[in-house]
Amino acid sequence: MKKTQYLGFATAVLAALMLSGCYGFLKEEVYTEYDPSQVLKDEEGVNALLAGAYSKSRMVGYNSRNFTYMMNEFCTDIAFETGGGLEASCTPYINFTWGINDQFLDTHWRNMYSAISSANSVLSVTKSLTGVPEETIAKIQGEARFIRASSYYYLYTIFGTTPIIEIPEGATPEEIETIGNSTPRAEKSDFVNYIIKDLEFAAANLPVVEDPIGRATKGAALALLTKLYMHETDWANAQNTAKKVVELNHYSLSDDYAKMFSVEGENNLEYIYRAPCLPVSGYHNNYMAHALPPKYPTLLPYDNFGAQFRTYTAFYETFEDGDKRRECFVTHYINTDGEEVELLRDTVTRDPLDNVRSFKYALDPNGTGELHGNDIVLIRYADILLCLAEADNELNGPTQTGLDYINAVRDRAGLEHWKLIDYTTKDELRDSILAERGREFFSEGLRREDLIRHGKFISNARKRGKDAQEYHVLYPIPLSQLQTNPKLVQNPGYQSAPAQQ
Repeated sequence: MKKTQYLGFATAVLAALMLSGCYGFLKEEVYTEYDPSQVLKDEEGVNALLAGAYSKSRMVGYNSRNFTYMMNEFCTDIAFETGGGLEASCTPYINFTWGINDQFLDTHWRNMYSAISSANSVLSVTKSLTGVPEETIAKIQGEARFIRASSYYYLYTIFGTTPIIEIPEGATPEEIETIGNSTPRAEKSDFVNYIIKDLEFAAANLPVVEDPIGRATKGAALALLTKLYMHETDWANAQNTAKKVVELNHYSLSDDYAKMFSVEGENNLEYIYRAPCLPVSGYHNNYMAHALPPKYPTLLPYDNFGAQFRTYTAFYETFEDGDKRRECFVTHYINTDGEEVELLRDTVTRDPLDNVRSFKYALDPNGTGELHGNDIVLIRYADILLCLAEADNELNGPTQTGLDYINAVRDRAGLEHWKLIDYTTKDELRDSILAERGREFFSEGLRREDLIRHGKFISNARKRGKDAQEYHVLYPIPLSQLQTNPKLVQNPGYQSAPAQQ
């Protein structure tokens, strides 16, 4: 059902893209040229434009790879990459030597502002709609504001605050260009409050049920708002907002952890916010093409890239015996030449090989080449439960209520429950929660943000021998954006950095 629904939505995306032409600022698409009286005079036309905004906000294919793994996991203690043409691009992220002209950072900036521009276009058009129920207009506006908020959020976690772009009614292309090239970075409080207001509006006007797959919902807005409050260490608001997600009584933990990430298992009620994928170029998940080890036996014509996503032995060994989440890893296999291959430790010296493979997104039976249809999860219910546990600990110290949230996740993994008697201090439980989040969310791109929130991102990297500096908690504003907009100010630590370190 999901594939049929999403295919129809993808068709609407293509229609929207065919209808639109764009002007640019910051070398971005910022304004959709349309004739509202002809094309966007009704709900159907606006929905086509909205589909285009969704399409631009989706991080799938290589955009997902770059954001999830290069920017948010290879700089952590979970995974890294070697091999293929990608190694040269990944090495700076692994070694904390990224430069201010990094092409992947620049592409992320461009993509998010393109989505913001499209969302703003939808909001502009809804102001002139006639003959459409107010409730419907509010829903469309809620979706557009969710797209805008999520795009700003994913800029914020990478760069810190960025410019908030608002276009006055009736602005000419030249005026739009000037606004884009002269808007400074927002103050932190203004930036965060802007996202909060968008998400609160979205939560108030969106439905609970995700229909079709990939559309914004009340739960997605509340969940993303929870993540924003967690980012800000605003524990009280994080707790209150996460409780609202639980109180929707719509989401639940999937019974089978490993199956949840397969195509067969993705129609679950644990996914709150996702990027829907199809085994079609431009809509696909290509993670497994990077995770398959050399000469791994597969039955269908899947790509196995020279680029190899590898999991650290030390991280794998943090899992307890019997942890069902370990079923997503491959530590040993017999290759197509009939040879046994060990990935965890050398069979003689027992030295770590740092070559374990995460198969979290299992091979798609209908996939070919690099094209897989596994939906890419961005927020799931387990995250909300562990956010509740963390916020509760920060507010109250170890409590049975907080442990109950954690134990629900551990129970699904087939593990013993944590006991309150074993945690006497807030610090002890905090460290345990961070470790449990690593084991729950590996290969989902959450580790960097978790480590930063816990104040361990830099110290963790230094333990691995990296020359990480305190300012590395943010990436640099891309050089091309600084050159285009003289009002932009570079992040601390990068002002005198070379273009490529």
